[in-house]
Amino acid sequence: MIYIEITVILILIISILLLIYFIGLNKFKNYQEKIKKAENIINESLVKKQEIIISINSNIKKSTDKKDYLKDYLKKDENVSNIEKDFKLDEATNLINNLAYDFKKLSKDNDFNKKLQNLREINETLVAAKKIYNDNAILNNKLIKQIPYNIIAKIANYHIVTLYNNNKTDDESL
Repeated sequence: MIYIEITVILILIISILLLIYFIGLNKFKNYQEKIKKAENIINESLVKKQEIIISINSNIKKSTDKKDYLKDYLKKDENVSNIEKDFKLDEATNLINNLAYDFKKLSKDNDFNKKLQNLREINETLVAAKKIYNDNAILNNKLIKQIPYNIIAKIANYHIVTLYNNNKTDDESL
């Protein structure tokens, strides 16, 4: 009789532990999936942003006397992280905005203005995707630090996720 009660209690404890494990695993997978989707949107947006900046360069060449304003920003380097690429493309965007202000001929170019509007839309998409990424990374990182989820994270090989930011020297994580 005692063996039956002990067996039932052990089965109940094991069931509860398995339930906690699968709930935690599901939470981690959910955060990882959202982080991955946001990362894909960031990647695609950065590629589009660079393409637009390259096409804007032709407008700048037509409207200005100096031909190499964006020379340093036109190189496609696959070995650069997204954070570094984003930082560099933001610098190029700021330069483009300054050039539009300085050269009235450029600011009156309809094609240039359409491309500049596309650049603004991509920047909005990037801001939203980075927010989604960071929000889910923060939730993931908090979960990893909580008991019993820290044990689940070790078993399932989940790690702290680095937050996405635009500061070239500062890659923070929780």
